[in-house]
Amino acid sequence: MYSVYVIENPQGRLYIGHTDDLARRVEHQLSRSKKRKAVAEHAAVLAILDRIAEREGTTSTDLIRDAARKVVRKHARSKSSAESLRQVLEIDAPKPHLRARSPKELARFKKECREFDELAMDLGLNAPSEVQHRNSIHRIENAPVLIGRL
Repeated sequence: MYSVYVIENPQGRLYIGHTDDLARRVEHQLSRSKKRKAVAEHAAVLAILDRIAEREGTTSTDLIRDAARKVVRKHARSKSSAESLRQVLEIDAPKPHLRARSPKELARFKKECREFDELAMDLGLNAPSEVQHRNSIHRIENAPVLIGRL
């Protein structure tokens, strides 16, 4: 399982990383032997974060994820950066296979799309109407026309 971590340097800049071995990665990031010792100054912050997570009945990874999402939401409200954030988000959008090999594969793709859409809306990068328009088989430009009588 991968973990996401955020480290803030003394200038207030955030470094976001991910790893499959958080303990090893944190130890490496906090190593005093590294030339950039700014990260090592935040060992106490990480320890405090673990304590807060313990008290709140969650994990430090969840706290970091929530904080990272708040940062993204803040920038998504800015018209100047929202479009570039959407472009970055779309790079990781689920891509359909040309042909689904099984119903399970198609169901998995649909689930990935729903989760992706939830994330995009949660981050404030897509409005529900945009998600509905993208996922709809009916386009307003091609409005259905009733032929004959029912």
